[in-house]
Amino acid sequence: MLYGNSEDQHNPDPVIGFFPPSSEGYGSVHFGITRPDGQYNFEGAVNDQGLAWDCNSTPKTRMAPDSNSGKPYYLGDHNFLTRITKKAATVEEAIRIAKLYQFGDSLAGQYHIADASGDAVVISAGPDGKIAFTRKEPGDGYHLSTNFNLAIPDKGPVDFRWDTAGGMLEELKAGEELSPEYALSILEAVQLRSITSLTLYSNVLDLKNNKIYLHYMAQFNEAAVIDMEEEFSKGQRVVEMREFFSPETAAAGDANYKSFANRFFMIKAVVIAVGILLILGMVFLIARKVQNKEANSA
Repeated sequence: MLYGNSEDQHNPDPVIGFFPPSSEGYGSVHFGITRPDGQYNFEGAVNDQGLAWDCNSTPKTRMAPDSNSGKPYYLGDHNFLTRITKKAATVEEAIRIAKLYQFGDSLAGQYHIADASGDAVVISAGPDGKIAFTRKEPGDGYHLSTNFNLAIPDKGPVDFRWDTAGGMLEELKAGEELSPEYALSILEAVQLRSITSLTLYSNVLDLKNNKIYLHYMAQFNEAAVIDMEEEFSKGQRVVEMREFFSPETAAAGDANYKSFANRFFMIKAVVIAVGILLILGMVFLIARKVQNKEANSA
């Protein structure tokens, strides 16, 4: 049972956090970034029971007022993602926990949860303004999600990744072997290398064997293989993702991100400069119009 994810955004410092089992609950590995203030923002996780979650953005959907019926906010101090990571071993348990929370006035994302049995669900805002649970069909198969709300399918897909990934997943039915390497090849095929976004990391989680397969900064020539139990034996810690790769791959990945960031900065600077010129041009035209009007009046 494999769970794959790519993180596409702006940040030069992706990290992995290792949290061994404790009295608080299951052991877990978290994936995320270091924010400019030095704090960590974890955006996906897998626990030692084989339960994994991640999220992506979607167009904002308003929630119905009766969906906020006195329940705790899902991203509050005791948010549901932390709770399912520590306390849930199955999708069914995660769904029961999610139903204990309210999701605010609107939702602009969805949460993907899978377990070692092959069960999976996507939690998002439904068309009726209530939380929707889009389940994977029972038996062999897959659950695919990109940046559109699976509960409102008529508003997606939004780019090439849905068809590309879906086509490669369909090849499994034709006899293609399911393996971490094949799953990583799907993530390579849907990587983003655009003006505004870059794939910071791609991971494939082996939910039965507690292993993680990882690519760094779109460097698909090298995959780090991480054994969760081995890392737990080293204690709780947060590690820069680049440390799991050879110096050459880490340097190439960092250079790739720097090139992307410089390109984005230049485009942003050009857009701002053009905006300033347009404003100055309008001010000049208005001033000329006023001067001409005053001259005609004289």
